[in-house]
Amino acid sequence: MLIRGQDEVLHRDQALLAGLTRRAIDYRLGNGEWSVLLPDVYLTRTGEPHRRQMLVAALLFAGPDSAVDGPDAGRFHGITSAAVDDSIVYVVVPWGASARTRGYVVVRRTTAPIHVVRTEKLRYVDAATAAISTSRRTTSERAALAILSETLQRRLTTFDELVRAHVQGPRRNARLGDAAIAYLGAGIRSTPEADFLRLVAASTVLPHPLCNATLRLPGGRLVSPDALFVDAGLVHETNGRQAHERADLFEQMQERHDAMTADGLMVLHNSPRRLATHGREAIAEVERCYLRLAGRGLPDDIEIVSLAA
Repeated sequence: MLIRGQDEVLHRDQALLAGLTRRAIDYRLGNGEWSVLLPDVYLTRTGEPHRRQMLVAALLFAGPDSAVDGPDAGRFHGITSAAVDDSIVYVVVPWGASARTRGYVVVRRTTAPIHVVRTEKLRYVDAATAAISTSRRTTSERAALAILSETLQRRLTTFDELVRAHVQGPRRNARLGDAAIAYLGAGIRSTPEADFLRLVAASTVLPHPLCNATLRLPGGRLVSPDALFVDAGLVHETNGRQAHERADLFEQMQERHDAMTADGLMVLHNSPRRLATHGREAIAEVERCYLRLAGRGLPDDIEIVSLAA
């Protein structure tokens, strides 16, 4: 029953407590019936372990207070941009734990509380910690932002929880997290939106826009445009093909555009690809619209309800 409940993975201490002798364990290992996954952790069947067995073994090796960390935890919570290296399992343990990096297991020690989500067989860190830990293992600001922004876009956690996990997280690559958190705090929710904000920052014409602020249109509808230049009543939307490839999402995008335009906002669109490859041309169009409309303010009866959290 124990072996079945642990995906056919067993710790040596568990085997001894169940009544097996050291000789019986060594016999099973010697004849190939069992194999060693990690020190004192065995796969009790022949063949290669699958991913979940590797995760179960990692937790048995790291101890009862450990949890799966990094990309595997990210994937569990639904962060698709968390790329998993099949040859490594990341776990986190309390600072005083004896577990250290060994074999395919990379151990992170922390003095912060470990917030755990449990399944029948595994323990994972919470979504915010998973996102921060995974972003720390990237090599670029853009990749870190992609992971953290996806976590918020999918509503897997809150901005406040990301900040908590960032402050309590590992020091490695914390600079990338600082930049990504700063973007998210300014309302940026994707790397293409960040690309647009960089173009705006380089402009000598455009002021800093409100990003993802919530507006109430005259009919009561709430919308959150990607970027709003308040004094010009000018909206910029960064609309990627992938994000809106489903027919219903594309129609929602179009309908939202029409609603904002009908109520007097000027709405411009650019794709992430155009911002990346023809950024100067795209921002020049925004500048021309802004110069033409600057000073008119928001149309009547459009209200800023809240700023991005």
